[in-house]
Amino acid sequence: MTTKNLSKFSIPFFLVALLLFVSQIQAQSNLAYGPRAKSMAGAGTAIVENSIWGNSNPGGQVFLGQKLGIGIEIAMPKASYFVAGEPTEFEQTQSSIWPLGIKTGGVDSENKVLVIPQIGFNMSLDDNNSIGISIYGNGNKGKEYAAKTYYSPVIADFGSSEGFINPMGTVSYPTFMKLNQYFAALSYSRKFGDKLGIGISLVGAWQSFSAGGLEAFGSLHYSEFPNELTNNETANSFGVGGKLGVQWNVSKKFQAGVAFRTKLYMTTMDEYKGLISESGKLDIPSEWSIGLVYHPFDRFLMALDMNRICHSGVPAWGLAMKQKGAVSLGGENGGGFGRTDQMTYKFGIQYSIPKWQFRVGYQYSDLTLVASEFLLNMMMPDVITDHVSFGFSRDIGEQNISFAIVKGFKKTATGFNVMDNAQFMDLTAQNLLFEVAVEF
Repeated sequence: MTTKNLSKFSIPFFLVALLLFVSQIQAQSNLAYGPRAKSMAGAGTAIVENSIWGNSNPGGQVFLGQKLGIGIEIAMPKASYFVAGEPTEFEQTQSSIWPLGIKTGGVDSENKVLVIPQIGFNMSLDDNNSIGISIYGNGNKGKEYAAKTYYSPVIADFGSSEGFINPMGTVSYPTFMKLNQYFAALSYSRKFGDKLGIGISLVGAWQSFSAGGLEAFGSLHYSEFPNELTNNETANSFGVGGKLGVQWNVSKKFQAGVAFRTKLYMTTMDEYKGLISESGKLDIPSEWSIGLVYHPFDRFLMALDMNRICHSGVPAWGLAMKQKGAVSLGGENGGGFGRTDQMTYKFGIQYSIPKWQFRVGYQYSDLTLVASEFLLNMMMPDVITDHVSFGFSRDIGEQNISFAIVKGFKKTATGFNVMDNAQFMDLTAQNLLFEVAVEF
């Protein structure tokens, strides 16, 4: 790489690196990375240009040549919950294990605009080998409610007396969970013949997590470590995993891509070992993607992807909140968010004219929440199943600028309170995001 090229890339690298360290990048999404992929609703595992963002398919990077991409996403998520059914009445002396029937009614989340920067860089070593570096993040997951969400009016009515401190007396607000994730991938890609590329990535991760307003789970003895359950500032964990990608340019009309990322093995967050299973071990689930691209004629292409996120491989994500008939959070064998593995199907098309490419896409995701696991997932209501997208790219000299807009349609899912079966709850979420990137 020439000194001139290094100079051209140095300033954008510095600016984005600085932005990454001062911004909060929020957690996981199915929409892939970069506006090219997002404008096709995440489809593009088999599109070479998408591999610049690292987490798409490292097998395609060897076909990419020398590239630097700088992007920024602006997301505007909204969420709310609604609880129906009065909490179950019971006698104070009835049992030492009391149900947690929460206050009825609806609450909207505190809506925040999220700024999510990312960068991708690819460098050719020779005609058959390349290396790349990517730094990126995912879309918002945690929510904040200006309410005492996990608060039982029935238990509060018991009052306090000598020798008895009411468990609801310590419940605070706002109620929230904040999960931030940052990723960096170092990739190597090699070409075999003219059509096949295989790439591997070392993926590093940094997670931060905080939660508040969950005191009731501790005071009612539903946590093994009640002092490490809630309101313990921000905990950090670090981890590593790997990714394998294959890009096969079958012909001028067909391309195929496959990518698999292992589970990212994270260090424990001791500050929340009373909430998170395996005493605070919140690993990041593995995932795989398969993509196909068809060019019926030169200016037009269609892309179809399938993606699976494997929550079942991580106890904190996959285990049900109730284990062996009882709720017990944290510790080595505590329950989790109870999520099923999630399949996502993505379809996008692109039409090109000189200097312009226009794209649209649609994505459908299986609902990963099951009805019995809504209570804890109120803090992370990932219920959106349908996304549509639009975007374009424009060549400007040697540079290319791309833009995407994605709408996650409003979705309401209904479940029940596993700690008081008389109560039902609706979780509602929607999202709107924009992304722009420049490639050099």
